[in-house]
Parts: sequence; structure tokens; C-alpha cells
Amino acid sequence: MADNSGNSKKIRFAPSGEIYVAPADKVANILPRDTVPFTADGDYRALGYVDEGGVTITPSIETDPVNVWQSAVPVLYNVKSASFQVKATLMETNQLTTELFFGAKWVPATDMEGKVISGTYRLDLKSTPELQEISLVVDWSQSVDGRTVRYRCVIGRAMISDRGAIQLQRAENGKFELTIDALDRSGNLGYVLTDDQVIDGPVEVETKVTLQPGTVEQGGHFNVVGQGFPKGEAVTLAFSTDAAKFTHTAKVVEENGSFAIPVAVAADTPVAQYTIKASAGTVLNVEATEKLTVNAKQAGPSQ
Repeated sequence: MADNSGNSKKIRFAPSGEIYVAPADKVANILPRDTVPFTADGDYRALGYVDEGGVTITPSIETDPVNVWQSAVPVLYNVKSASFQVKATLMETNQLTTELFFGAKWVPATDMEGKVISGTYRLDLKSTPELQEISLVVDWSQSVDGRTVRYRCVIGRAMISDRGAIQLQRAENGKFELTIDALDRSGNLGYVLTDDQVIDGPVEVETKVTLQPGTVEQGGHFNVVGQGFPKGEAVTLAFSTDAAKFTHTAKVVEENGSFAIPVAVAADTPVAQYTIKASAGTVLNVEATEKLTVNAKQAGPSQ
């Protein structure tokens, strides 16, 4: 009997995640693409807690068979329609979730004379609702062998196609169930982004050196962090000037091609900017993405 060919490390869950929305017209040309995890910057806003059922993402197609005289089975299938749908039940009652659910805006309530009633708000439900286009981002992640594996689904244009009932109960909180369908956007419904190793074979990692932080005071310290270097090779650092003022311990590249070298800055290091380069094995003189800035040490409070 053959051994089991499965790999349990390839099984994925979604123990944590977030949903973000923005008006589609405001983010038409600036959809999130390369950064994970996504942050609610600009016009994107987080929807907060989702019920324990999580988020359901459903790509689907409808097809028509093409039948011919010479065969009892179809010779191909033609796509009749396609959809990409996201469904979630929101748990928080706030302006964003309620306006999204009801499809209307909250406004200050007024009395019979048109005067604003302090602390009271009104949301008008129209007999002919106006559906708004939104942009949607769903992030989810899982820790695998100490590394966070992240996924993101982005829909550039979408509309709410269905809403669930609101149940008012003594022992259960109010919930807002939404079904959101993708709309066509230049021939696309959306895309999925991940830093998981979904492609078989070696992972190609950009060779890069960063400084953390990039600004220090005299007598301080910082880290030189690298990725994409040959594993097991000794790392050497080169400084544009005053190399003797920077003290560090020799390190070798880790199995995953990374390294982190703490560097101590002498108290009399000249105030200036320094270019730092790292080398290891066949990878030579990789310059840090920014220059190191050494500032004068701030005087402490007088005694």
C-alpha cells in the first residue's frame, strides 16, 4: 500500500481576518495590491467584528452544453454567466455597518419646525432604494510554523445584492447579514493576493537590506536586516565612512535567507548620513534601502 501523499502543512484555516469597504469611485485607480496585511488607509474603512460563521466567498459560473449530432455527450461547455460573491454577517451596530445595510445615510433628526433635535438621528428608507457601488477587501491569515501566512481578496466594483433579516432578541445581539456581488471592472471580477507558497518549487525572495530604525542618536543602536541572501554564508557589513564607530557581531545567513545584525553606534560618531552595504557569499554590496542618519545625542534633564 502506498504511503499517504498528503501534506498537513498545506491545510489552511482563517482564524483571523478583516473586511474593508470604500466607495468604488474614490478608489478606482488605487486598489490595494502589494502590501499585506492591508490597513484601513484613505477611503477604506474596516467593518469590524463578523459573526463566528466568518466570511463566505463564492466564485461561480453557469454554463450551457454544446451538443452535436455525432456524440451522446457535450463536446464543450459555453459560459453563460459568472459571479463572484462575498457573504458575511456584521456584528457591530455603527454608522458604517447600518448605512451599508440599509442603503441610506443617517442625518440629524428635526422637529416639526425643522429644528435639529440634539442627539437624535434619522435614516430614511426609500421605496426605490439607490444601490451604491463599493470596493471590497477581505483579509485573512494563519500562523504556519511560526510564520504568518496571509491571503487577500479584492473586488474593485461591487454592490449589495441581498440583505438578511434583523432579529431583535433578548439574549442575542443585532446582526446585519449582507451578500455582496462583484461587478465587471475592465473584464475582471477581482483578484486574490497571498504570500503563501502556493506555487511549487523554490520561493523567489527579493534580495534586500533595510535598517531598523533608519535614524539613531550617538551612542544608540540599530539593526541591519537582510533577506534573499544565500543561507549559511557569513555576512559582512561595509560603511561609507567611520566604520570603526559601528560595532557589530559577525552573523551567518539563516535557512530562510534572512539575517538581523544589531549594530552599536559609538557616542562620538560624527553626525551625518551613512551608506551601509551587506555582502554574503556570491551576493555582494547590497545597499540598504535608506541611508543611516546619526543625530546628536539629546541632553538629559538636569539634576
